[in-house]
Amino acid sequence: MTENLRIRPLHPNDTADLYEMITDPRVVGTLVFTPSMEYQDEEKWVKEKRPGSHRLVAELGSKVVGSATIRQNLRARTTHSGSVGLLVHADYWGRGIGSALMAALLDLADNWLGLMRVELEVFTDNPAAIHIYQKAGFEIEGTRRMAIFGGDGRYHDEHVMARLHNPPTANKPTASHQPPITSRQQPATPILIRPQHPDDFDSLNAIWRHPLVARTTLQMPSQERQDVARREERPDNGYRFVAEVDGRAVGSGNLFVDQLARSQHCASLGMTVHPDYWGMGIGSRLMAKLMDMADNWLNLKRIELEVATDNPAAIHLYEKFGFEIEGTKRFQNLGDGRWTHTHFMARLKP
Repeated sequence: MTENLRIRPLHPNDTADLYEMITDPRVVGTLVFTPSMEYQDEEKWVKEKRPGSHRLVAELGSKVVGSATIRQNLRARTTHSGSVGLLVHADYWGRGIGSALMAALLDLADNWLGLMRVELEVFTDNPAAIHIYQKAGFEIEGTRRMAIFGGDGRYHDEHVMARLHNPPTANKPTASHQPPITSRQQPATPILIRPQHPDDFDSLNAIWRHPLVARTTLQMPSQERQDVARREERPDNGYRFVAEVDGRAVGSGNLFVDQLARSQHCASLGMTVHPDYWGMGIGSRLMAKLMDMADNWLNLKRIELEVATDNPAAIHLYEKFGFEIEGTKRFQNLGDGRWTHTHFMARLKP
């Protein structure tokens, strides 16, 4: 351990030291940023603290030689979890600074925020960082293939790692269970797959807050129409379709392209179908449309999603379209009286 090392909260005067650290070529290669980051980008990050974030620096003498952030998830069903990021000035690698910062983050997580799950992502070819995380109790839960491009002109894989603190020994029993999904007769009128329209939102909100849908997603059965008003405007990186039956949206499918420069070959996928229409092939129709969009219009290389491990019908659907389970996030969310583990799955473009 480096003597006289001080861990303290971030201060605006730290910007110059942070910029020197994060633009060092030896450090850039371990992060998801590009070497084109400008000083004003770092200034903006320092000034604009994200909700739920707690930012620390490691100071040696009068110089900042490391920084770390823990960000608590603020969605209602995931407030027990958070994500961490950590970096150390390359001239000070191997001197215990990363371990000191991680210890401070985990003290915040355990003793101040009450987090049960803390997660991070790390390049698979960064053994020094992986060792620090494993020493702090993190375990590899899976590997995201082709997650980040660049640095050496190739795609890099990332490990998803997590540390659990006092997890429950078993899930609490719940009275409601998802019914088995069997094939049903197709609706009398045609199923239309089309882009989303503002008039769809009352129907979509009815889907999202349905207890059987909320159980297998991150939605809440108590959400009001005004809670989802922000979703009406299409984000610049979003491509959204609905399944229409009898003039009403009964399902939706979305692609959201990653906005980081080095991962714009990736997109996340989300999909829901009203339970009254399960087993009618609507999910397959939506998936086919989304895969056509990904392959033939956006030229995406990686599509990823997360799905509850106790949702076999959805897992089967995704596997049918080429998705593979890359790992499992333990105790990812709470809902319907039980903790849910989630698979993270991905499809790489053939």
